[in-house]
Amino acid sequence: SSAIAPLETLLKESEEEEDEDFKLLSRSWELLGNAESRRAFDSVDYFNDHLPTSFRPRPERGADYFFRVFSPPFRRQAKFSIESPVPALGDADTPYEQVAHFYRFWHNYSSWRDFTLLAEHDLSQAEDREERRWMQRMNKNQATKIKREESNRVQVMVSLAYEHDPRVQKHREEVAAEKARLKAQKEAALAAEKAKLSEAQRAAQQAAAAAAAAAEAERGVREAEKKAAKNEKEKARSALKKARKELKAFGAEPRWSARLADLEVLAAALSLEQIQELSCAMTTADVDAASEALALALKGVLS
Repeated sequence: SSAIAPLETLLKESEEEEDEDFKLLSRSWELLGNAESRRAFDSVDYFNDHLPTSFRPRPERGADYFFRVFSPPFRRQAKFSIESPVPALGDADTPYEQVAHFYRFWHNYSSWRDFTLLAEHDLSQAEDREERRWMQRMNKNQATKIKREESNRVQVMVSLAYEHDPRVQKHREEVAAEKARLKAQKEAALAAEKAKLSEAQRAAQQAAAAAAAAAEAERGVREAEKKAAKNEKEKARSALKKARKELKAFGAEPRWSARLADLEVLAAALSLEQIQELSCAMTTADVDAASEALALALKGVLS
């Protein structure tokens, strides 16, 4: 009987091990046979989950160093994307339109990862329904927090890649150069327009100055003519006054003293030319001719 006891013990331990293996297999089937639980398992199953948190360009390591660093983590995270297809990082020759699409996709990246299996509480250990519900709430909060932290970690990598992507940097330089070119072109056009306007203004100013000078010259001519006319008028008035005085002076001579009143009438009525003609006639020695000229002039005035 002493030999039978160890045998019974061995058989019992073997049955217990088989029972444990069966339970493990059943649990594995429950976990992997259900799509939701399989996704939760795949979310935390071991894989290289490293994401770059810093980057320093290394020209000595080749032009593709950036792509060697960032392509693998993007590929690893791509399998968790809700949306598909997931664009690849590409290489140095990828057109910028595809590069821009790549970063738009990853800036809006949404993962299906479920971190429920990393939660603290085992629901099978709940003593009652109320405790089970409490564990579920706590697990959900913890899983949500882990997923938010993971999402932030992915976005840090996306921003880091975008900041150091040589294609993005080249595009920025091209955009800046194009902006500078357009700015210079605009400034040159404005300068040309300003110069054209200044030239037109100068021409207008010169034309206005020439017109003003011509007007001033014309005004000077008119003033000179007016002054000359005034002088002529003054000279004529002075000459008329002198001629009248000389005509009336004939009345002081004995032979014309009787005709003084007539001489005053004629001096007041005749023009300068007429007075000068009459005075010339009265200075002659022929009294009869002078008297006839005087009578003729008086007749013209009185008629």
